[in-house]
Amino acid sequence: MNWSRIFRRDSSLCRQLVGGCIGCVVLLHGSAALADNEDTMTHAAKVAHSIQVRLKPMVQLPISYNYNQNRQPSESYTQAQFQLSPILPVALGAQSAFILNPMFTDNVNVQNQNTTNQAMPLQLATYFATETTNFVYGAGPFIQMPTANASSGSQQTGLGVSYGLIYQPKHWVVGATAFNAWGTGHTLSAGTANVYFVNPVVSYTTDNAWTYSLISWINGNPTSGKSNNTNQLIFSGGKTFKVGGVHWQWQIGPTYMVTNTPVSPQGWGGYFSLTAAFAE
Repeated sequence: MNWSRIFRRDSSLCRQLVGGCIGCVVLLHGSAALADNEDTMTHAAKVAHSIQVRLKPMVQLPISYNYNQNRQPSESYTQAQFQLSPILPVALGAQSAFILNPMFTDNVNVQNQNTTNQAMPLQLATYFATETTNFVYGAGPFIQMPTANASSGSQQTGLGVSYGLIYQPKHWVVGATAFNAWGTGHTLSAGTANVYFVNPVVSYTTDNAWTYSLISWINGNPTSGKSNNTNQLIFSGGKTFKVGGVHWQWQIGPTYMVTNTPVSPQGWGGYFSLTAAFAE
């Protein structure tokens, strides 16, 4: 028996088998990598994801309704807060934009069937924003206009800075936007325009454009060494859909006032928002 021939033949067969197995492993690994990198999000889902990123260079027109009960000091007030806060970007380059974010806020207070309208000062946050693969960040000037009504806020002008950093991998949005302002002028009869606001967000968007968010509104007015602040948690969920050339996202859910001031609401409330996004 020619053992050397058999050995050479078997060795060749083994090399072929090993080579085939390695090829299969490489092929399977490549297929798995392709599956992992496959983009399964619909176009509406991508827009829904972008809506959660407030520094995204995309025109948005969000309006929100925030209902609060048990307003202090007598806990007999209810308060409905309406806010329109457009996102208006101006492109500066392939990955940068200047973003204008004016905030128009109106409170409707009800006590013993008596309704009081309380228009809040106009606030304007701006950002020179830059977008990378997974991050959006930016900063810019902030201004709060004086109110004409002493019961609606400070009659000072607030000047400061707005800023934000948001991590935006596929499906997820994690980060925060914020602003700080300091009052200018000597009109202190209705308080100062020293304000700060922080808006953390954690959201998840599914492949078919359902979005679930946990956000917080942290407001404060540090005056005379003290800081009266509120921290309201908002958990909401909703769907994004397209009608004509506009994407619409609705969100609804409960709120809870974690910390409050002597004149703020407390406890549970409700939240609803509707956003028109112009993605194209």
